Amino acid sequence: MGEAVSAANVRNPRFLTVLIVGAATLGLAATGQAQTPAAKTPGFTAAQAARGAALYSANCALCHGDGLDDGQFAPPLKGPVHAAYWGSRTAADVLSYINAMMPPSSPGSLGAQGSADVLAYMFKAGGAAPGDKELPIDPAALALAAVY
Repeated sequence: MGEAVSAANVRNPRFLTVLIVGAATLGLAATGQAQTPAAKTPGFTAAQAARGAALYSANCALCHGDGLDDGQFAPPLKGPVHAAYWGSRTAADVLSYINAMMPPSSPGSLGAQGSADVLAYMFKAGGAAPGDKELPIDPAALALAAVY
Protein backbone atom coordinates (compact mmCIF):
# COMPACT_ATOMS: atom_id res chain seq x y z
CA MET A 1 0.00 0.00 0.00
CA GLY A 2 1.91 3.15 0.92
CA GLU A 3 1.51 4.47 -2.64
CA ALA A 4 1.22 8.20 -3.03
CA VAL A 5 -1.86 9.56 -4.74
CA SER A 6 -0.82 10.41 -8.25
CA ALA A 7 -2.53 10.91 -11.59
CA ALA A 8 -1.53 7.36 -12.58
CA ASN A 9 -3.06 5.88 -9.39
CA VAL A 10 -6.27 7.85 -9.72
CA ARG A 11 -6.82 6.33 -13.18
CA ASN A 12 -6.29 2.80 -11.82
CA PRO A 13 -9.72 1.16 -11.24
CA ARG A 14 -8.41 -0.95 -8.34
CA PHE A 15 -7.00 2.10 -6.60
CA LEU A 16 -10.28 3.98 -7.11
CA THR A 17 -12.30 1.08 -5.68
CA VAL A 18 -10.13 0.93 -2.56
CA LEU A 19 -10.29 4.71 -2.22
CA ILE A 20 -14.09 4.85 -2.55
CA VAL A 21 -14.76 1.91 -0.21
CA GLY A 22 -12.34 3.35 2.34
CA ALA A 23 -13.92 6.79 2.17
CA ALA A 24 -17.42 5.36 2.48
CA THR A 25 -16.41 3.28 5.50
CA LEU A 26 -14.81 6.26 7.19
CA GLY A 27 -17.81 8.43 6.37
CA LEU A 28 -20.27 5.94 7.87
CA ALA A 29 -18.17 5.56 10.99
CA ALA A 30 -17.83 9.31 11.37
CA THR A 31 -21.58 9.89 11.07
CA GLY A 32 -22.51 7.02 13.36
CA GLN A 33 -24.29 5.15 10.57
CA ALA A 34 -22.11 2.06 10.69
CA GLN A 35 -23.89 -0.94 12.11
CA THR A 36 -22.46 -2.20 15.37
CA PRO A 37 -23.15 -5.85 16.06
CA ALA A 38 -25.94 -6.12 18.61
CA ALA A 39 -25.38 -7.80 21.94
CA LYS A 40 -27.55 -10.65 23.18
CA THR A 41 -31.29 -10.35 23.76
CA PRO A 42 -31.87 -8.05 26.74
CA GLY A 43 -33.08 -9.28 30.10
CA PHE A 44 -36.60 -9.08 31.46
CA THR A 45 -38.40 -10.52 34.47
CA ALA A 46 -41.10 -13.17 34.59
CA ALA A 47 -43.44 -10.63 36.23
CA GLN A 48 -42.81 -8.17 33.39
CA ALA A 49 -43.51 -10.85 30.78
CA ALA A 50 -46.75 -11.74 32.64
CA ARG A 51 -47.85 -8.11 32.54
CA GLY A 52 -46.96 -8.07 28.86
CA ALA A 53 -49.01 -11.22 28.25
CA ALA A 54 -52.08 -9.55 29.74
CA LEU A 55 -51.56 -6.42 27.63
CA TYR A 56 -50.91 -8.52 24.55
CA SER A 57 -54.09 -10.50 25.07
CA ALA A 58 -56.16 -7.33 25.42
CA ASN A 59 -54.48 -5.23 22.69
CA CYS A 60 -52.57 -7.38 20.22
CA ALA A 61 -53.94 -10.93 19.97
CA LEU A 62 -56.91 -9.96 17.80
CA CYS A 63 -54.54 -9.10 14.94
CA HIS A 64 -51.35 -11.07 15.70
CA GLY A 65 -53.05 -14.17 17.11
CA ASP A 66 -53.06 -15.81 20.53
CA GLY A 67 -49.81 -17.60 19.74
CA LEU A 68 -48.08 -14.44 18.43
CA ASP A 69 -47.70 -16.11 15.04
CA ASP A 70 -51.21 -17.16 14.08
CA GLY A 71 -53.07 -13.91 13.45
CA GLN A 72 -55.17 -13.18 10.41
CA PHE A 73 -54.60 -9.45 10.24
CA ALA A 74 -50.97 -8.79 11.21
CA PRO A 75 -47.56 -10.41 10.79
CA PRO A 76 -46.14 -12.87 13.32
CA LEU A 77 -44.26 -11.59 16.36
CA LYS A 78 -42.04 -14.64 16.71
CA GLY A 79 -40.55 -17.25 14.42
CA PRO A 80 -38.74 -17.10 11.08
CA VAL A 81 -40.86 -14.42 9.41
CA HIS A 82 -40.43 -12.09 12.40
CA ALA A 83 -36.72 -12.91 12.57
CA ALA A 84 -36.28 -12.16 8.87
CA TYR A 85 -37.76 -8.69 9.32
CA TRP A 86 -36.53 -7.69 12.79
CA GLY A 87 -33.41 -9.85 13.13
CA SER A 88 -31.04 -7.17 11.86
CA ARG A 89 -32.57 -4.49 14.06
CA THR A 90 -32.13 -3.78 17.74
CA ALA A 91 -34.50 -4.21 20.64
CA ALA A 92 -34.63 -0.39 20.74
CA ASP A 93 -36.10 -0.41 17.23
CA VAL A 94 -38.83 -2.87 18.19
CA LEU A 95 -39.62 -1.08 21.45
CA SER A 96 -39.83 2.29 19.69
CA TYR A 97 -42.11 0.82 17.03
CA ILE A 98 -44.46 -0.76 19.57
CA ASN A 99 -44.54 2.42 21.64
CA ALA A 100 -45.27 4.71 18.69
CA MET A 101 -47.38 2.55 16.36
CA MET A 102 -49.24 -0.09 18.35
CA PRO A 103 -52.01 -0.92 18.56
CA PRO A 104 -53.13 0.50 15.21
CA SER A 105 -56.50 1.52 16.62
CA SER A 106 -54.82 3.65 19.29
CA PRO A 107 -51.09 4.15 18.59
CA GLY A 108 -49.01 4.83 21.68
CA SER A 109 -51.77 3.90 24.10
CA LEU A 110 -49.70 1.13 25.72
CA GLY A 111 -47.30 3.73 27.11
CA ALA A 112 -43.59 3.22 27.63
CA GLN A 113 -43.95 0.64 30.41
CA GLY A 114 -46.69 -1.27 28.61
CA SER A 115 -44.65 -1.38 25.40
CA ALA A 116 -41.63 -2.75 27.30
CA ASP A 117 -43.86 -5.32 29.02
CA VAL A 118 -45.27 -6.50 25.66
CA LEU A 119 -41.74 -6.76 24.26
CA ALA A 120 -40.70 -8.80 27.32
CA TYR A 121 -43.63 -11.13 26.63
CA MET A 122 -42.56 -11.40 22.98
CA PHE A 123 -39.02 -12.34 24.07
CA LYS A 124 -40.39 -14.98 26.47
CA ALA A 125 -42.77 -16.38 23.85
CA GLY A 126 -39.81 -16.56 21.46
CA GLY A 127 -37.86 -18.72 23.89
CA ALA A 128 -35.76 -16.25 25.90
CA ALA A 129 -35.50 -16.98 29.61
CA PRO A 130 -36.49 -14.33 32.14
CA GLY A 131 -33.91 -12.92 34.50
CA ASP A 132 -33.79 -10.65 37.52
CA LYS A 133 -33.85 -7.22 35.81
CA GLU A 134 -36.75 -5.67 33.96
CA LEU A 135 -36.46 -4.71 30.33
CA PRO A 136 -35.81 -0.95 30.31
CA ILE A 137 -38.51 1.40 29.06
CA ASP A 138 -35.96 3.72 27.46
CA PRO A 139 -35.11 2.67 23.88
CA ALA A 140 -31.65 4.26 24.24
CA ALA A 141 -30.83 1.63 26.88
CA LEU A 142 -31.54 -1.06 24.28
CA ALA A 143 -29.62 0.47 21.39
CA LEU A 144 -27.13 -2.42 21.22
CA ALA A 145 -29.46 -5.21 22.35
CA ALA A 146 -30.37 -7.89 19.83
CA VAL A 147 -33.88 -8.99 18.97
CA TYR A 148 -32.64 -12.48 18.04
